Amino acid sequence: MSRQPKVAGHGAVASGPLAENVELVQLVMDSAQREMAGKARLRLPALRLGAVAGLLGACATAASYRASLQLLERKLPPEIASLIAAAVYGGGATGAAVLAAQRWRGHPLPLPTETAHQVVEVIADQASD
Repeated sequence: MSRQPKVAGHGAVASGPLAENVELVQLVMDSAQREMAGKARLRLPALRLGAVAGLLGACATAASYRASLQLLERKLPPEIASLIAAAVYGGGATGAAVLAAQRWRGHPLPLPTETAHQVVEVIADQASD
């Protein structure tokens, strides 16, 4: 069940080298899209962890930060209490961001590199024939 492309503006079914090239381009595009989608799916856990890091950062600047400050100010001067709270929450957000970056680096780039290699091989084979 081969797809026969139509030549633009003529309405007739194309055949020969043009049809082969159009079909080859369509196969390459489909393969590249599948490859990029698969690679993007591999990065989802890292993206989720990055979102958690962002959420922790937001919490650090909101109510949690102020509550910690009030508790620390009972025993320490306000300046020291603020510095300690910022260091603790900032350290937690940094740790989550570093973990997300490590997971992100562990996956291939979301580019169709395998498809590109296959296309190069096909073209090289056709050139040698």
